[in-house]
Amino acid sequence: MSVLIAIGCMIVFAAGIACYPLAFQMDNDTLSLLVFISGVLLNSLAFFIPWQLVGRSRK
Repeated sequence: MSVLIAIGCMIVFAAGIACYPLAFQMDNDTLSLLVFISGVLLNSLAFFIPWQLVGRSRK
């Protein structure tokens, strides 16, 4: 189960990293800001998921 969590978090993290250069290529400033913030949130989610799921199973 933890392997599936790790693979899922790697995919979410990679999607977040891919949002950063995409944000700088957009013409609309508002859309660019939203894409950049979504990248930050995806990267935060990629770290939050294992801390909550795996961390609680060890208690």
